[in-house]
Formats: sequence, C-alpha cells, structure tokens
Amino acid sequence: MKDEPNAAAGPRPVGAGLRPLAQGRVADRVVAEIRDYITANDLQPGHRLPPERVFIERLGVGRSSLREALRVLATTGLIEVRHGDGMYVSAAQEAWRSSAAAIFDATEEHALRNLVETRLGVELAATIAATMRATDEDLDQLHEFLETQARALEDDPDYEWEPLAFELALIEMSGNTWLYDIEVMLHGAWLELSAGLRSSVGRQREWLSEQRAILASVRSRNVAQ
Repeated sequence: MKDEPNAAAGPRPVGAGLRPLAQGRVADRVVAEIRDYITANDLQPGHRLPPERVFIERLGVGRSSLREALRVLATTGLIEVRHGDGMYVSAAQEAWRSSAAAIFDATEEHALRNLVETRLGVELAATIAATMRATDEDLDQLHEFLETQARALEDDPDYEWEPLAFELALIEMSGNTWLYDIEVMLHGAWLELSAGLRSSVGRQREWLSEQRAILASVRSRNVAQ
C-alpha cells in the first residue's frame, strides 16, 4: 500500500520525480518542476517540501534560480517558506491548477525586476567607461542614432526601436567586452518578456529624453556627473 505523505514525514523519497531542466528560462522551469513534484506526490496544504539542496542537486540549477522560483511560488500563495524550518505547500491542488496565469504574471514581474536591477549596475559602469574612452566620432554617431529614433517617433507614435540598442552602442564604445556580453544577455531577456509587458513599460519618448541626457553627460567627460 502506498504511504501517504504527511507534514511530519514529508513526501515519498526526497527528490523523487525531479529531473534536470529542459531549455527555457531557468526560474520558469523550476516553478513548473516544483508544481509537477507536488502534483505527482499528491501533496496537500501543510505538507513539507524537500530542502533547497535537493532541488538544486536534482534539477541541476543554481541557488539564485531556485530562490527566484520560490519567490514566485510564495508570491502567488502556492507555497510558504518558513525561515529556519523549511518550505510547505500552502494551497490545495485545485488552486495550483487554476493559478497558471498568476504564476506567469509573477514570473514576468520577477524577470522584469531582475532585468532592471542588473541594468542599473552594468550600464552605470558602461557609461563611466565610455566617458573615459569613447572618441568624439563615436559620440557623434550615437547622437545621429538618437536623432534617427526621434524622427521615427515623430512619424509613427507607436514606433518601437530595437531594445537596448543605445545601451549596446554605448558599451561597445567603452571597449569592455564583458559588459557588452552581459548587455547582449539582457537584450535577450527583454525579448523573452511578453509583448504585453514590454508594451506596458515601454516609454519611448521618456527613454529618448533620458538617453539624450546620458549622451550629454558622456560628452562632458565628467565622470562624477
């Protein structure tokens, strides 16, 4: 007879049913695998999940990706993380099955937050490097790029330019290939967001104004500014 899991004993063999992740955004796949694990083990509210190390080892993911997935699951109310005690299922499986849209929304929000926070550090470093290294000719080309975008916006209010194109050009001028590789990764992450979310945060005219200000600051050669 199959042993029923309980809050004290936990589910059947820890990590059973987990498999290395397929391709896709890692945190999204971890969310899906944890949901599948709970369903396969018929876990109910109050049942304890395996410790983080088990998911990390069995899914072949890093701690940061796992914790990103756990934040999404906790945000949508599907699990509860009790610090110093462990992780527990906090919603019935009916709620799990009906919350796909909420999970998608939460995952998207976390992805956008990570993108924004990473850009802050990368692009500040790139701007400082470009201020010190970009030539006047580089900056003239960047100015023309922005003016082309401005003309396109005037002709078509719904125009959307290539995401992070200005930032990529600025980083290329800095000569820092590591920063450039990270920015290319962020460019890909932006494209993975849903069109609806990209549209909701797209502020083309505001971005144009900000980029003009950044260019003026770089031209000043004043690193502190």
